[in-house]
Amino acid sequence: MYLWWSCRKRVLHLQCFGTQNWKGDPDSSVTFDICYSTWYHSGDITHLVSSTAYSTTYESYTTGDKAVDGFSCRAFHHHCFHSDTSDEAEPWWRADLGTPRSVSRLLVFPRNDGSDVTHFSNVVITLGNSTITGHNPTFATIDSGVTGQMMDFIVKTPMIGRYLGFYTREELYLLICEVKIIS
Repeated sequence: MYLWWSCRKRVLHLQCFGTQNWKGDPDSSVTFDICYSTWYHSGDITHLVSSTAYSTTYESYTTGDKAVDGFSCRAFHHHCFHSDTSDEAEPWWRADLGTPRSVSRLLVFPRNDGSDVTHFSNVVITLGNSTITGHNPTFATIDSGVTGQMMDFIVKTPMIGRYLGFYTREELYLLICEVKIIS
């Protein structure tokens, strides 16, 4: 069961879940500069990620931990992992689950802030026990460019691995706003 919580910039009493049904006067609400949203699934093991690693980062606020911080708000600034350059050959991102774990589903949230530029194209998602992302079995692939839509990957037979990795097969940016790992 999914419980989606959305923050729409204006809330009463600083509670994001209050925004969905807020019918009050906009002048009596509070406005935030940054939007946060999160969700819950009983099989979610994302919180077990012990560390992240990545090839490069675009800015100090676009580090790898942003992709598993629990906030699925997909505005680029302060919310997403972003590799440094489009000239980098096969940029990558990796999450360490601490020990090998069973994974049956991934939800991936790419950038969705009005940009029509594809920042998620020709991506391979792997899961295995090697720290070298390209050496692990393929969990899923994304061939065509994706702009903004959440992607849901379900495998018929759960895969087991310690390292969840993403890499592009081209010289492109790799931008991941949130990954939810489901056992």
